[in-house]
Amino acid sequence: MNLDPRPHYTNAEKHAFYESAAKRFKAELRLRGGTAAVHIENKNDEVFWWKVLHDAYPQGRFRFISGSRSISGNMTSGCTQCLQYRDFLDKHFWIAIDSDYRYLSEEPDIDAKHFILQTYTYSFENHFCFWKNCQRVTDACDANDEPHDENSPEAELLHQMQASTAHNEANTAQPEETAVDDFTFDDEDSSTNDSGNGKENATDDDNDELDEAATSRHDTRFDWKFFFETYSRQVYPLLVWQMYLREVSPDAFPQATFHRLITLPVGAHSFENNGISVLRVLKIRCHKFLAHLKRSYPDADNTWFEARCNAMGVRRDNCYLFVRGHQLYDMVVRIGARIHRKFEKEMLKELCFDEYEEIRKIKEDVLSIVAPKK
Repeated sequence: MNLDPRPHYTNAEKHAFYESAAKRFKAELRLRGGTAAVHIENKNDEVFWWKVLHDAYPQGRFRFISGSRSISGNMTSGCTQCLQYRDFLDKHFWIAIDSDYRYLSEEPDIDAKHFILQTYTYSFENHFCFWKNCQRVTDACDANDEPHDENSPEAELLHQMQASTAHNEANTAQPEETAVDDFTFDDEDSSTNDSGNGKENATDDDNDELDEAATSRHDTRFDWKFFFETYSRQVYPLLVWQMYLREVSPDAFPQATFHRLITLPVGAHSFENNGISVLRVLKIRCHKFLAHLKRSYPDADNTWFEARCNAMGVRRDNCYLFVRGHQLYDMVVRIGARIHRKFEKEMLKELCFDEYEEIRKIKEDVLSIVAPKK
């Protein structure tokens, strides 16, 4: 006896429903006029995609759809809802989504040829966290400005931005494996050597080297280039491992575990010495978990996948662009709030167009749709 109260729809019924909705979006565009209707994942994504589309094609008029009815009749947002329309897209109806790991996994048909725009970074938040954008805000700060107010409108905006990426976890998280999920990231206990051989965690010499690098900067302003390059070097080996294990043993290194690893504590003094306290915690965690993976999979060879990641633009100094944007953005805003009370608000005002490959690719995709080369 089937006790499931939810209706079950055939593929033909789903196809007909979303085809009809797509036709309606296109008809509304014809009535209102415009270049294209663009279905995005969430209302908060609109800020990013508006900036990108108007930089790439200033004369364009774009109508954003931040949510639509699912076949069950509920208003639905997120990447999965966007992809329901992938068979009905054309030059007047596109979808624009966060790449998550789709780009690095080379998921087929996620490209401009199929009228799908993607961020190429993990999500749109990573673009706002590009180091030159953060440095622009920091350099413009008034050192005598008021301290950050946790109840300020900027703090409220942070909560909104966090909500805009929360749906990604449900769409991309891999199932947890008990042995991995039980792995401890207790930073108070992370100095403990699991095997007693002195190689599990960052050593005192390692941390001394990190401290010296962070404090040897002659400029007293926060150096975001140094921070993100150092962050990336710590995270890079684990990102390569995760992408490798996703293909050979998906449950071995769940995505949620990686997300938990890069969810870092940010305290009142985290902005001091170019974020050394945050970087130190990250280094200890990464050393410990990397040793765990090498012990668990002594015969693994991920060098071929590292070469593949490198070919797609992932490097040791820019890996931060490819980790989950929710964690990255939250960390950056919390550090930035200690530098300037309006850091987040200012950070969201601009993007560094043409400054790095990932954002240039989006522009090329837009132009390939609206102004294809003959």
